[in-house]
Amino acid sequence: MILGPEAILLATLAITFGAILQAATGLGAGMVAFPLIALISLELVPGPLIFSSFFLSIYMAYIGRKDIRFANMNVLVVGIIGGTILGGYCLTLIPLDRLGLFFGILLLGVVAISITGRKMAYTKTNMLSMGASAGFMGITVASGSPFVALLYQHEKGPSIRATLAYIYLFGCILTLSVLNVAGRFGYEEMIYGLYLTPGYIVGYLFSGKLTPYLDQGYSRMIILLISSISALALIVKHFI
Repeated sequence: MILGPEAILLATLAITFGAILQAATGLGAGMVAFPLIALISLELVPGPLIFSSFFLSIYMAYIGRKDIRFANMNVLVVGIIGGTILGGYCLTLIPLDRLGLFFGILLLGVVAISITGRKMAYTKTNMLSMGASAGFMGITVASGSPFVALLYQHEKGPSIRATLAYIYLFGCILTLSVLNVAGRFGYEEMIYGLYLTPGYIVGYLFSGKLTPYLDQGYSRMIILLISSISALALIVKHFI
């Protein structure tokens, strides 16, 4: 795949914006960055985008390690593993030129789940089902965060950010491994992921100044709005 500097710059800007929201709220940058980057080039998703988020997840999990909520997380992890494997298998069955439509429909589903915002107890059933959903969406559209966020949305801010970062870190490693086996992530995708990584760094640096404003309730609305518009654009683009 050959992408020009303009495409990389646009993708980096999308990631920067998504990283600002992730660092401020805990919700994954993929909700915003994925559909925008997919519009630029399907070659940059999901592998390169997921790999580029790896380092931010490590940092956020480390600095917030004392606030991570581990209750029933082993059950959640089992669900994530199962969902990730199933999602990776689905990607091997779908041609690249049809992924835009597939991604767009899945993203609209993610948005619909996010809008409900209903509180969920930390039961094994909920942890397993939400983990499986997060794993499937994480490997297919890099946007499994809403399912996990539904579980932890009523925790305090530091706990939400640290717990989600820890789960994303595990998800990144697992997802990239499955994508590699499925032939969707290799050396070339890793290089493009490194090209996109500065977007996360810049986004995190800016997030400190913007967090007080985003935490007033605007970030979730922005994420859902942009994700919906971008998902619809992916679907429309498939038929043009």
